[in-house]
Amino acid sequence: MLVDPNDKVDTELEKNLKLNAKKLLPYVPVCVVILIMFIIFKYWDAMTNFLGLVVSASSGLIIGMIIAFLVNIIMSSYENVLTKLSKNKMKHGIKRVIGLITSILTVIIILVGVIGFVVPELVKSVSMMITALSDNLPKMLEELKNNKYIGPYAKELLNSLPSSDNIATTVKGMSSFLLNGASGAMGTLVNSAGAIIGLVAKLGIGIFFSIYILIDKEKLSRQCTGFINTYIPGNETILALFRLLGKNFRGYIVAQVTDACILGCLCALGMTLLRLPYAVMSGVIIAFFALIPIIGAFLGMAICAFFILTVSPTQALIFLIFILALQQIDNNIIYPRVVGNKVDLPGMWVLAAVTLFGGLWGIVGIMCSVPVTATIYKLVRDNYRERVAKNRASAPKE
Repeated sequence: MLVDPNDKVDTELEKNLKLNAKKLLPYVPVCVVILIMFIIFKYWDAMTNFLGLVVSASSGLIIGMIIAFLVNIIMSSYENVLTKLSKNKMKHGIKRVIGLITSILTVIIILVGVIGFVVPELVKSVSMMITALSDNLPKMLEELKNNKYIGPYAKELLNSLPSSDNIATTVKGMSSFLLNGASGAMGTLVNSAGAIIGLVAKLGIGIFFSIYILIDKEKLSRQCTGFINTYIPGNETILALFRLLGKNFRGYIVAQVTDACILGCLCALGMTLLRLPYAVMSGVIIAFFALIPIIGAFLGMAICAFFILTVSPTQALIFLIFILALQQIDNNIIYPRVVGNKVDLPGMWVLAAVTLFGGLWGIVGIMCSVPVTATIYKLVRDNYRERVAKNRASAPKE
């Protein structure tokens, strides 16, 4: 039987192609990554615009997922308590409904309690401030009128204050101002009302979406796990990474609340020892606003200082000095230890992560800094220990 020489050539060519394909196969992922990066940089503006539209359209759903994650921390604790009390005899559906309702009620009670505790005192303090200014400001300006440096300004301000003779003129001027600016004010009010309605609508969608997520969280977890196992290679590594991230975010949130409570208690205790007014209320405000990254501490400090200022400017100054010192102690000593213990991250790395991520990405960076750093730290630590163990096992024994 004759063999066609072309068949031998084709066979050799196939072998060479397969061999070359095997050699090039390890470089395929690198090429794909380079191609993706090129597309991202080439069409960066279009992609950011598209992602912005997607995020804006799905903002209600994103809010719902965030609410579900936060409420699930409380709900899981309630469900564990119910499981222990019923000795694991309570049905899952009943336990889920009770846990969900009590969790939502807990959040509402906390918010209503803080608002109901602070707002009346705020109104009272503003009223006291207005009364004090109307009674004492003319007297104070009269005393400062002869001062060498600020006398001219005090005199000018004193002359501009309304007196009993020109109250009618003042009211007329205010009425004219309101009438002339009515159209512009109405436009601003309509725009603001539209933005507020949109925000409330997104928040409402988010709340209902979070309830659906919390009711069927086990089913959703199985579906996501099944999707990853089916369509994504290296699924075990990805699932382990997501579980570790979720655990670290949960621990970080619990640590944030713990640190805020410690800071609020220390604030109330310190103000009591210093005999400053509004000690308990200031502790509640400082603890509540400490949950807001970056600006929360300054907002809480400003509100408390305003309350104390209505009583005594000297005591307000003492409070500012005290709270600034307390925040430095918390930021550099208490916070790294509390958060580090919850997420299994040394305090030095907590402080470094918050500083670095906050400088790069602001509030979002601060919120994600500790959980992400804790995840990377654990992965690197476990890999390092595994490699050290392998090297010791493979090392020749003397």
